[in-house]
Order: sequence, then C-alpha cells, then structure tokens
Amino acid sequence: MPAEAVKKIKSLTEWILGNTGKERMNILDLGCGPGLYAELLAQKGHSVTAIDFSESSIQYAISQAKAKQLKIEYIAQNYLDMNFEGQFDLVMLIYLDFCALLPDERDKVLEKIYKALKKGGLFICDVVNEKNLDKKIIAQSWEVRKSGFWKNTPYLALSNGYHYPEAKVLANHHIVIGEKDEVNTYIFGNHYYTKEELVPILQQKGFTDIQTCKNVLPDSDCSNGENITFYLSKKE
Repeated sequence: MPAEAVKKIKSLTEWILGNTGKERMNILDLGCGPGLYAELLAQKGHSVTAIDFSESSIQYAISQAKAKQLKIEYIAQNYLDMNFEGQFDLVMLIYLDFCALLPDERDKVLEKIYKALKKGGLFICDVVNEKNLDKKIIAQSWEVRKSGFWKNTPYLALSNGYHYPEAKVLANHHIVIGEKDEVNTYIFGNHYYTKEELVPILQQKGFTDIQTCKNVLPDSDCSNGENITFYLSKKE
C-alpha cells in the first residue's frame, strides 16, 4: 500500500478515536473491507467487530489478523442484515458507504446502528457534500488494457460521469467490452448530502448531539478535504 494511503488511514483512525473520549471500547466497523481500520483499532486495545459483504475481503482480513496475532471478530454479511443490540460504544460507517445506500437502505441501517449502540454510544460516518460538484463528476474517458481492474483478459472500458441534481446523485457509468465482444455495464451512484438534509434524517432515527466536520482528510483530490463531511452523532 502506498505510504500516503497508510498515513491517511492512521490519521483518520487517530481523529476518530480522539472524538470518543474513551480508551477502551467495543467498536463495530461496517463495510470494513480488508480490515485496515479494524487492525489499527485492535492494536490500540479496542475490541473490534467488523462486517463486510465481500467474502474474499473478510477471508483476507482474517488471515492478516491471525498473522499479526490480533483478536478481531470478522463477519461476512450484508450489514443491512445485522442484528446487534446495545453492544457497542462506537459504530463506524466510513469510506463513503453511506452515500451508496438507497433511501430505504439508509433508513434501515440507521435503525440497526442505533439499536447496536450502547446508551451514549457514538456513530461516525462520512458523506460526499455539495461543494465542488463539477469537479466530482468524472470526465469521459476510455482505456484499452490486456488485463486490469475490470477483467483479467483484454478489454475496452468506456467511462463517463453524470449529475442528477433532482436526486442529488453523482453517478459513474462504465461500459466494459471484452475480447469476445461481451458487454458489461456498471453504474455506481453516490448520493451527496447537505447538512440541512442529513441532520433531520439522523434526528428522525433518534440520534442527538450531531456534529459536522470538514477537512478531516487531507485536501488531495475531490474525494477528500472540504468535499467530504464527517458526521458524529450519539444515541440518547
């Protein structure tokens, strides 16, 4: 992993822990991927449960935790299906996972997060905000590769970004054409949120003491700095 990415993960972990005011916590990391944040949290003495939909990511994370002798409970599951109650001091949903949820999915996961938290527990998430929207729309492009992100065989990938202001959605469209002319289409959408929109959503699900923080991440590109807002909220 590039040194800059490692530095960013460590910095964000320190920022998250600095907002909790607790030295030892039960932490739930949603959408944990290969366990990069879970490992750092466990190394600092916290009890960590981490969930991701990707079986391969979870298996990799388990192998890394075993090699590093870290006690982390990894679960291969869609976090929309989790069922915890009053177990955690902190729940994290970061790396813009929140923005990819449809409204009904968003409401469902917020209800489950609230239920999973202890009284006074903290929920932290990050979202794409309304700043610099023109820079957040990817430019039209194409690439030809012998193998790469989309396939292990030769392919042509056509990409373009779109903005749907009525839905507050930024979407990346990708058409991937394989060597046998097979065509696959992928659309990745991110809902962006204003403070005026998201705070009431959190309040309706019972969260209080809602704080917003910008420039938590370094201002290196359109997915960092002032373009991303972190929300901190508590369970009463």
